[in-house]
Amino acid sequence: MLTRITTEPLWLLRSLSGPVPEGISGRTFDAPVPGDVHMALRDAGAIPDPFDDDNEHRLSWIGRSDWEYRTTLPRVGGTPERIDVVFHGVDTHATVAIDGAERARLTNMHRTWRVPAPELAAASAELCVALRSPVAAAEAERDRLGARWTVFSSLSPFIRKNACAFGWDWGPSLPGSGIWREVEVEAWSTARLSAVRPTVGLLGADGVVSLDIELERTERTGRDADLGVLVEVGGARTWIPAPARAERLRGELVVRRPELWWPTGMGRAALHELTVTLVDTHGTALDVWTQHIGFRDLVVEQVPDGEGRGFGLTVNGIPLFVRGFNWIPDDTSPARVTASDIRRRIAETLDLGANLLRVWGGGVFESDDFYRACDEAGILVWQDFLFACAAYPEEEPFTTEVEAEARENITRLMSHPSLALWNGNNENLWFWFLHDWEHKLDGATWGEGFYIDLLPRLVAELDPARAYLVGSPSSGGRWDEPNDPSRGIVHWWIPDDYRAYDDVRPRFVSEFGFQGPPARATFDAVVHDASPAPFSPGSVQRQKAEGGTERINDVLDAHFGVPHDFDEWYWLAQLDQARAVRYGIERFRTLEPFCRGTIVWQLNDCWPALSWSMIDVADRYKPVAYAVREAYRPRIVVLRHEDGSPTLFACNSTAEPWDATIDAQRWTRGCHAAGVTLHAHVPAHTAIEVPLGALATGLAGDELLVATVGTTDATDAGDARPVRSVLLGGTDREYPDSAPRFDVQTTPAPDGVVVRLTADTLLRDATLLVDRIDPDAHVDRTLETLLPGESADWHVRTTLPASFTVEAVRAALHTARAATARDDAYRGLAQLEAEKQAAPTG
Repeated sequence: MLTRITTEPLWLLRSLSGPVPEGISGRTFDAPVPGDVHMALRDAGAIPDPFDDDNEHRLSWIGRSDWEYRTTLPRVGGTPERIDVVFHGVDTHATVAIDGAERARLTNMHRTWRVPAPELAAASAELCVALRSPVAAAEAERDRLGARWTVFSSLSPFIRKNACAFGWDWGPSLPGSGIWREVEVEAWSTARLSAVRPTVGLLGADGVVSLDIELERTERTGRDADLGVLVEVGGARTWIPAPARAERLRGELVVRRPELWWPTGMGRAALHELTVTLVDTHGTALDVWTQHIGFRDLVVEQVPDGEGRGFGLTVNGIPLFVRGFNWIPDDTSPARVTASDIRRRIAETLDLGANLLRVWGGGVFESDDFYRACDEAGILVWQDFLFACAAYPEEEPFTTEVEAEARENITRLMSHPSLALWNGNNENLWFWFLHDWEHKLDGATWGEGFYIDLLPRLVAELDPARAYLVGSPSSGGRWDEPNDPSRGIVHWWIPDDYRAYDDVRPRFVSEFGFQGPPARATFDAVVHDASPAPFSPGSVQRQKAEGGTERINDVLDAHFGVPHDFDEWYWLAQLDQARAVRYGIERFRTLEPFCRGTIVWQLNDCWPALSWSMIDVADRYKPVAYAVREAYRPRIVVLRHEDGSPTLFACNSTAEPWDATIDAQRWTRGCHAAGVTLHAHVPAHTAIEVPLGALATGLAGDELLVATVGTTDATDAGDARPVRSVLLGGTDREYPDSAPRFDVQTTPAPDGVVVRLTADTLLRDATLLVDRIDPDAHVDRTLETLLPGESADWHVRTTLPASFTVEAVRAALHTARAATARDDAYRGLAQLEAEKQAAPTG
């Protein structure tokens, strides 16, 4: 039977060469494996936190240095015919030696490497992994092949490493080295299962599992052995013979009427254990592979129509409006992300109302824990291949390495029912047109052969039941205007005000978003400016998008006016992000079924940043998270300006019709002016306009409309909270809010405190920023508009309930109001720009 021994969790680390500071050069450190150099040095106290202040730049020498990991491999008992050291992830260029003898050279972070180690049958041995500087390795390939066009780092296309490690418009440049996934010693005889690929489908009410199995045999007893494979799932079993010398097997079994796997909100994500056992002629098990599969029929529909080409997902015959997020690596050190971290993130994805995560192509193929958690939660996965925002060379060794990593990861992931589709790249086809690569590249390779030939060919061979998209964005063809809203999928990045979402009618949006600051506790923990401001040094260090803070300020000024200090700027920038993303989602949902999905950029952060994230790196919800959760409820109402008049939509993204009763009210200068009760029958998977009757007249700047549905019934996960939409006649800076008056009560709860907020006046977007009271607290609901006399109960999870006094809650409660600066010379946009010009460039 194949046995696996995981190596010791602590190895030894030392520097080999490079600009290593005194005090680190010449020392040996304990190093966790899985782990990386940054983690080991930080754990040893040899370097400061890379996230703090400008340490990103101070620690750039790590990525320019060579490093060595060492450990002792144990002697393997018994008499196995083969002993392999299996590296599940090495970052990135490495030389492997056993007892001083070189055994392998590794050049790809995204694949597994197997290194024979027969000497372990007799004795233990020293394993050494020498890692070359990723910067030097990439520079050498760039110099050999010639530079290519990139959006961010010029090095990322020249090394098969997570591209964002070299910096992105939301993340730092911290390219490192390490052994980022487990290292195991495998001992086996006769044969092992080198690949198991189950294609799972439906035939009527029955489930069908078609198996494609690869064997690796030993020369001594395996090559000529008659073997077999026993396959079991859901009470069904089949036997697949493996005659002598056969290395690829195929078989099929039928499971009668299995419970189906459904995405969240559509049914239960039912899983069934599939076991594949390789046995010899004596019935002895040689190797076992086990995975949980799901029976479901998922179709990616790309159907031409009179307005272009649609794009959408249908699961088990039922259309699905995708409510998704883009996923980036959850830490700059991917090895630091644990299984419990992943499960918490997936639980948060569910909490925010999403049903899909797109694993973005500038990061990594995520861990088995990630896909397993998505399987169990009913979260679909859109999986990019790892190419993003750059022209990639196709010369060797890159084509060989890309094929190897694709083969391995298609095989590893294709059994997961959560995996919805494969996508060839992020934005590279679009950039061919947008940035005139045809002329700039002057005939150099740029990845076209990967996206058009290699990757779709591998998906068709190894995972034939899943769709392959040539890229995101894409209009469905090779050169068909990749970001055409009327065809396929688009990335819709507006240059200015988010009201520009009104100008587009997309079929499916796989990227859009707006920036905002993290929770203030997250910012304050890493930024230590004497006088923090939008362009003070620490703030500039957190902002990686060119012109990002200027764009925040422009939109903030258009909607709210000029903040009078940094605290007001911070809150209004957070609120503006919440408004912008919710506005975009709601605009696109009013187009259903013409538009069939939105994937917001982005769910998570890898460091403390001004970014597009919903949840910051310290696991704190930003106000935008609460806004998106409301916009992602299965049934919502949306008030919008259409052709200068207020317009009401009811959006039903469920499989059942919705008979909605809507209370619509007009308010003038904070006082109720008129109201009407409306009734609407909303078909499944549809958004309709609901006539407003007497309330349809234009709104003045001191007026607003409020539309409320008391409950959306049990299809909204049993959530009976009101569904509400608010529409201003103009902007917040024009609306004459009176001083907010409200009552606060706090009541102890088993794991914290319940805050009851009762409005005496109209409270718009009332938000309790709990991190201002307890940095580790979390509030279940907030960012709510309350009419006079209404109350909201917010449950705060905290270990410091006594800190949530009425006075503390009042101080941490913020509402939407016009900015309060009256002297435009004080911290106006001109001064903010001056601060930016004076800030160090790093």
